[in-house]
Amino acid sequence: MYHPEISRVILTRNEDDGTSDFEVLSLKADTPLNDAGDPVFTVSQLWGTPDGIAQVGPGVNPPQVIEPWFPGAGGVRFRFFTFLPVPSKEKTKGETEPLLLEKAKGEGLSSFTTAFDPHRPGMHISDSVDFVFVMSGEVVMELERREILVKQGDIVIMRGGWHNWRNETEQPCTVASVMVGANRVTA
Repeated sequence: MYHPEISRVILTRNEDDGTSDFEVLSLKADTPLNDAGDPVFTVSQLWGTPDGIAQVGPGVNPPQVIEPWFPGAGGVRFRFFTFLPVPSKEKTKGETEPLLLEKAKGEGLSSFTTAFDPHRPGMHISDSVDFVFVMSGEVVMELERREILVKQGDIVIMRGGWHNWRNETEQPCTVASVMVGANRVTA
């Protein structure tokens, strides 16, 4: 399984009379590039909610919220995210460089790229609880004390810590990720 170019999302609705219905959305994946023009990752912004406690009920059908990248407290973002393999030496005609997520350029990435530590390439943090399910491939999850190879079928529950994702294989790694915004407590 790889990251689909277009995702079919079936969005339920709550009509004013209290009955339920649905609409079908086709959401296109985005693939931001770095300064060299290499694709860095692929992302489908499937759905998101405003910050705070969501409401449901008759006539309550808020629109999709996908910006900023990281939700505020109580907000939710649901995405497919594909960590792309590092380009081969034959393609780049030189030494391979890691595809650093913070080097991605594109719309809607401003709050994403500011979450990275400029002194530790790839390391980033968010004020959220993230539920990550590896749908295909594998990726190294690097934390400050150690790292682990995360494989297809694994689930990661990230609780606002510094981390980095590295795809060290020749195959893409696609995850489904739900981020729930949280309030950060400082020591």
